[in-house]
Amino acid sequence: MGQIISHHGLKLEIKLEEIKKLHIHEEIIPSIVKLLSREINQGIYRDPVIVDRETLVVLDGMHRVAALQHLSCKLIPVCLVNYNNSSIRVESWFRTIENGQKTGENVREDLEKAGYNLKDIAENDLKRKLHEREIMIGIITSRKCYYVSKKIESIKKIYEHIKQIERNLTSVGYTISYKTESDALNKVKSDRALTAIVARRITKREVITTALSGETFVYKSTRHVIPARPVFVNVPIEWLKMDSKEANKLLLEHLSKKKLRRLQAEQILDRRYKEELYVFSDT
Repeated sequence: MGQIISHHGLKLEIKLEEIKKLHIHEEIIPSIVKLLSREINQGIYRDPVIVDRETLVVLDGMHRVAALQHLSCKLIPVCLVNYNNSSIRVESWFRTIENGQKTGENVREDLEKAGYNLKDIAENDLKRKLHEREIMIGIITSRKCYYVSKKIESIKKIYEHIKQIERNLTSVGYTISYKTESDALNKVKSDRALTAIVARRITKREVITTALSGETFVYKSTRHVIPARPVFVNVPIEWLKMDSKEANKLLLEHLSKKKLRRLQAEQILDRRYKEELYVFSDT
C-alpha cells in the first residue's frame, strides 16, 4: 500500500512500481527520452506517472518510463488510479497546421496532391460523423470542413494515417502543433492556424486492449484528462535502482515528512496544469 490521497471519489495511490510490469500505449520519441534522461540524471525524479491500477497501463508519462529504463532504473514513482472512474476522460489532441505563406485551401490542395481524397462537409455533420464513427479523419479550416474519403479502418490505423498526413505536410513546409480541441478551433477560427486535423476519439477499452497486446498508438493519439494529480514527490534516483520493498518503505517515510498542499486547477508552475494539484513540499 502506498501513500493515499482521496479526491472527490477518486483514490490516488502513490508508490514505486516495477517498470517491467508497466504497459505503454503510445509510441516513444527518442529525442524526448534523451532530453528527459539528461534532466532526471541530475539526481532527483520529480512527478509520478499516471497508471491504471488494474492493468498497469500507463495513461500519462510514457517518455518518463522510457527515460528511467534508459538510466537502468528498476522502479518508477506511479500514481495508481481506477481508469473506469467516470471523472477520468480520454480526449483527442488536434493537429493545427501553420504556414505564413499559405491558406487553408492550399492545405487541401497539398493533401490531394499527396493522394488524399477530401470531401466537403458541414462542421456539425463532421463532428457527428466522427463521433458515430462513420468517417475517419476531419479537416477544419476557418471557412470550410472536409473529411478524408477512405474506407473505415481500425482505430490504430486511423491514427497512423494522421501521422502520415503530418509527414506529408511537413515535407512541403507546414508546421504541426498539438492543441486541445478548444485551443485548436480558436486558432483556426481566428486565422492563427490554417487548419485543424482531427480523428475520432480513442476509447478507454481501446487504450487498454492496445497496450496489453504490446502494440502502441502513434505519438499524441490520446489526451487523458485526470481531475487531480500529485507532483513534486522528488525521489532520489538511487532509490529507483533498489529492491522494491525497501524503496517503497523509504518513499513512505520521505512523503510523511512533507507537507501536502492542494492547489486549484489552471496553475502555472513548471508548466500550465489544467487539473487540480496535490503538491508535496518541504515547507
